[in-house]
Amino acid sequence: MVTIHDHLKARFAFTRQDLEQVLGRLKDSDLPWAPREGMPTIADLLLEIANKEKETLVWVQKGVWPDEDPDAFDTQSATLHKIRSTFGLLRTATYAYIDSLSEAELEESVHSPERWWEAMRQTECPLSEVLRNIAVHEWYHTAQLVTYLWLRGDDPKHW
Repeated sequence: MVTIHDHLKARFAFTRQDLEQVLGRLKDSDLPWAPREGMPTIADLLLEIANKEKETLVWVQKGVWPDEDPDAFDTQSATLHKIRSTFGLLRTATYAYIDSLSEAELEESVHSPERWWEAMRQTECPLSEVLRNIAVHEWYHTAQLVTYLWLRGDDPKHW
């Protein structure tokens, strides 16, 4: 029987597969690029992905949103190697957290902070949905990165 654990990990793996395709198309020199002034850079979007996973893990484990925690990496000095390493460490921590929970714990309701839009404007949702939304968030920004690459002439239909 497929478990909630299996579904969560499959979603994370499927989403990460797409992000890895994007990362494979990039060079360190691409990190500060954005299509237009005022838009997030490639490094900014990658940081947003990492920070959301990091912050959400702290929130669900400690019950407090980590407003004062440092970023997952520094966008000015990070390399793709460092970013990939950070993604790997965060995903290992996410999987370990998922594995530490029972099916019943994954279905327990979590009160959502007001600013956490991923709760779909509901005041609470199952913990499994909170975790699943880490992957949804990653996919959203991965799609932005695909668009950035496409704007530069790197057609994803040919990847």
